[in-house]
Amino acid sequence: MKVGEHMSKAILNVLEKCAPKLVERRRYLRSISSNESMISGQVDVEADTYCAPLLNKKIYELKRISGKLVETRNEVSRNILLNLENRVSPDEEVLDYQEYLEMQILILEKAIGKKQEQNRQFSHSVERNLIDHPFISSTTPNETTLRKSRNARGVLELNKSGFRNLYYQNGNGTLLLPYDARNLFGIFKLWELKGKNIDFEFDFRELLKCVYADINGGEYESLHTSLDNLGKTSIVMEEFYDAEAKKRKKTKIHNPIQTIEIDRETNRVSIKLSDDLHKNLMAGHVVAISMSLFNDLATPTSKNLYLTILNKVKDGEYILEVESLINHLGLHAYEKYKTYNMLKSSFEELLTFDVIKSFEFIKQARVPIKVIFEPSEWVLVRTKEDQPLLLG
Repeated sequence: MKVGEHMSKAILNVLEKCAPKLVERRRYLRSISSNESMISGQVDVEADTYCAPLLNKKIYELKRISGKLVETRNEVSRNILLNLENRVSPDEEVLDYQEYLEMQILILEKAIGKKQEQNRQFSHSVERNLIDHPFISSTTPNETTLRKSRNARGVLELNKSGFRNLYYQNGNGTLLLPYDARNLFGIFKLWELKGKNIDFEFDFRELLKCVYADINGGEYESLHTSLDNLGKTSIVMEEFYDAEAKKRKKTKIHNPIQTIEIDRETNRVSIKLSDDLHKNLMAGHVVAISMSLFNDLATPTSKNLYLTILNKVKDGEYILEVESLINHLGLHAYEKYKTYNMLKSSFEELLTFDVIKSFEFIKQARVPIKVIFEPSEWVLVRTKEDQPLLLG
């Protein structure tokens, strides 16, 4: 069956495995009852049970595949109707195919509904200083630019500006990206689930489950690199907020992750958080996010902007300086207009996901200088709550 060349094989595999079971179920129910309402209700309930493997997939992939399947189903249905109008009995195989497509569409509709629900659940807490300062970059400059910022030992050293300034060092010579942020937020979640101790242990499978990722060899390899990058990052924050002392201060150089030991034989990790980070997590200096929605956002810039928007909403700030925002997100493009376009596209994506209700760029001589946004109602309500709605 062809529903498009670039479809996700993993999604189609789930549909191909589960749809025949639903077809059989419906046929069995029809053999013992003529109550279509009851049959439909039972099939609906069963379709729900097949959604779980699809909830880690991106919502736009689910919608795209659903759209293609609906087109195919409609075409099949039109042909069946034409045959009936011409008093030709439809082929049994065609009727079976129509039913099979209907069950695939039903499973996808259920999964999309659950994903939309999940995207509105704030599931993870993020320490706010790491969003206040430009800790995560959206894009990576080219290798030539990076090379200039590496010392003789290959350590990347940068002064990063944004809403608050940050001195950044990375022993592997790289920048941290939203993929690394996802894994760090998973570590915060495990910290919480495992008793909130400054040092704790976990394995790769636990962390991947925590960030709603598929558990496979490719993810294990990327995760190992990411954890190593996080462990080799040292920073100085210009305006670190000490939640215990209730004041801002300049930090000494420290690793947010003080020590990390990764055993690649067992894929087990021992970790110790920095004192500053641990104290602030304990004090609840966090902003709540939806990991499901974070994963669903299509671009690294949108993911990073999502974190910034939630953090600003918590402070009641809805007007942002464009230059500061670009620096804060770590956007790198040769032409300035490309940077503005990336930013605009990300605001549009947050609009699509109903994170914001509206946004507007204020320009001066055609150059965007400020952006005003309005958060959506559900984001406003959830962000203003003291405690995130944790999913456990």
